[in-house]
Amino acid sequence: MKHLFRLFIATIVAVLPLVSCEKRAEVKLPTIEIVGVTTTDTSISFAVTTSNASECAYILYDGDIISAETVLANGIAIDASGVVEVKSLKSDTTYYVVAAARNSAGTALSNTLMLKTKAQGDNGGNNDNGGNDDNGGNDEEFELPDIDGVENIVIEKTKDGRWYEPYNYYVTFVRDNGDRIILDFYTLDETMSQYLPYGQYTFATNFQPYTIHSESSGYIPAGNNADGEGYLFTDGYVSVDVVGGYYAIYMMLTYDENGTQKSIQGYYNGILSGASVPEGDDAGSEELIEVLEVGSTSFRFRINAEEGQYWRCSVVDKRVYDQTQSNPGAWVVTYGFMLSGTLEFNWENGKECEYIPGYMMNVSSSTDYLILAALMDYSEGQENSLLGGVEVVQVRTNAEAAGTGSVDFKIKEIGVNDVTVDCIFGDDVWCCYVAMMETSNLQEVKDGKYAIAGYDSFEECMLSLIPGLSHDFMRQFIEPQYGYKWDGLKYGTSYTPCIKVVDMNNGATYIELEPFTTK
Repeated sequence: MKHLFRLFIATIVAVLPLVSCEKRAEVKLPTIEIVGVTTTDTSISFAVTTSNASECAYILYDGDIISAETVLANGIAIDASGVVEVKSLKSDTTYYVVAAARNSAGTALSNTLMLKTKAQGDNGGNNDNGGNDDNGGNDEEFELPDIDGVENIVIEKTKDGRWYEPYNYYVTFVRDNGDRIILDFYTLDETMSQYLPYGQYTFATNFQPYTIHSESSGYIPAGNNADGEGYLFTDGYVSVDVVGGYYAIYMMLTYDENGTQKSIQGYYNGILSGASVPEGDDAGSEELIEVLEVGSTSFRFRINAEEGQYWRCSVVDKRVYDQTQSNPGAWVVTYGFMLSGTLEFNWENGKECEYIPGYMMNVSSSTDYLILAALMDYSEGQENSLLGGVEVVQVRTNAEAAGTGSVDFKIKEIGVNDVTVDCIFGDDVWCCYVAMMETSNLQEVKDGKYAIAGYDSFEECMLSLIPGLSHDFMRQFIEPQYGYKWDGLKYGTSYTPCIKVVDMNNGATYIELEPFTTK
């Protein structure tokens, strides 16, 4: 979990009119103020607001007289103004906090805060960070600084969060009066983007990382439609971090309402619709996807949703997912099946998936699969809105156990586009799969394509590949065959018979015969 919420309060630099080419703009002294945010039994947090500061720091001390120079020399530096969380403190203990700022004109000392950690175990009764039940965060305990000309707003929730591309995230924030704040974020170009990266986002008309597109972001009063009935943002910034295991978002936004410039600031600490908290930032809740067992042609997992919670889930071969260059939110909404409550699934090759009638899952050995799941907002009109982030778990099936079975596969006659064969089972054989692979294609697999496909060895790749080849080039024999005519081959083409033998104990053996060429 990050310890510091980089809440970037914009530096205001006063630039005076130039009276001559030699006169420079005057630099004003910095200002700095700190406001208490939250306390737990082991931590305190506070917001720092500065202006004209090029450097600032804070320090915990005993409450006696202290100077700005002492804080800057011995305190903990912060990159910019923001919310600072101090951890690993003693419970039921009073701490004094002071901050200082500096620029080329001089230094400034903040007010002093006296913050007391709670008694051990007393963190509000709702969750680990003392939040509320509505969004899991602690925005009610955050006190926005008073800034002249800026309206402080209360953000109740987010909704309609969508990843339209791997790096384009679009979300709506809802005020307590129903007004909406629509922001179109452009983030890092990551194929598997699942979360809104930390940092400060500023408004622009380009699509660079850490920008908010100013032509598709705006303020929509309650009851109005976003098309032509709102106001586009003209300036401002939004900072993103995590506090207490939930997204912590501060926004300072300006828009033009019929010729009048209006500025608002707000803070939200909670679930962000359609975005996951990055791994390692404790979300304070049980994992939604729990993998229970993994075999060579099956895996079992559970969705740990509470009673009454709706969710979507999808399972996909990672190679297929990677080819789409998609993102988890779009994938789950498009391909996921909707269910509710806690359910357990046994994803097994060739068998119908429980709870999803008629759905057959082909599971190959030594293959990577992705399980994607997300809680859904099932309120009226929001059936396809993600409630929170998309959880993605990667599962790799095991290699198949070595088998003991064998077959005697004989080519009796070769034609222009067919071949006649005998396939005689040895002892302990349950069935075998036979693929007539073009020899040139087989050589490509041997030359390294098996590794590109994610397999550790050529044989492991073939054991997984053979049953999944098209029916024109593959046959499954469940009993011995004599004089079987295999047609549909290309004339004048070299083929190599590749055989997977499955014994009575479900062990597998790979057999490769000498190539032959059709006439």
